[in-house]
Order: sequence, then structure tokens, then C-alpha cells
Amino acid sequence: MKIKWDIEHVYFYLVSFVALILIIIGAVNLTQTAIAFFTPVYEDYSPFSPAWPNPDITRWEEKFGQEFIEAEKERFDKIALENYNRSLIRDMIRGLAFISISLPVYFYHWRKIQKLEHIPG
Repeated sequence: MKIKWDIEHVYFYLVSFVALILIIIGAVNLTQTAIAFFTPVYEDYSPFSPAWPNPDITRWEEKFGQEFIEAEKERFDKIALENYNRSLIRDMIRGLAFISISLPVYFYHWRKIQKLEHIPG
């Protein structure tokens, strides 16, 4: 079978190719999100992290007390976890959007190619 390289054929093949790439990107995005969900890696960049000591913590502790520091650390950790979960949801929705938008575009254009080439199926 020989492919005709007129504008119509090139358009349909090009759009099908781009849609297929977007489906692959969406699938990769969903896979990465699933991996991040089941194997969370949380980097502690908080001012309370022992790896990144903040000199202001000692001044806060002297001025407000240890209870204040513990309450702030808990509040900061809660906000960081909420942000992490929110980013996972956003990434999952992005992957689903890539797939759900590009899949119908791919199938439509691929069927058009088959009709142009008179290929059954």
C-alpha cells in the first residue's frame, strides 16, 4: 500500500501522531503520579528541619517558648502534607485530561485515515 502525501493525508497523519504522543504523555504522567502516591518522598525544607537549621528558631523559642515551636512545626507539617496531596491530585487530573482529550481526537483522525485509504476496520 502506498500512502498519498497530499495535504489531507499529511494533516490526518500529523494530528494522529500528535494525539498519540499526548496519550503517551498522559499515561506517563499517571504512572508517575501512582508511583509518587504509593512511594511518597517528602523532602523536609521547613525552617524546623534539622538538616537545614534556621537560626531564627532559637530566637523564637526564647521569645515564645517550646510549645509555640512544636505547634508551629505541626501546623507547617500539616500544610506541607496537604500541599503534597493536592499536587498528586492535580497531577492525576492532568494525566487523565491528556488521555481523555487526545484519545477521541486520535480515534477520529485514525478512522478518517482508514476511510481515505479504504482500509477495513
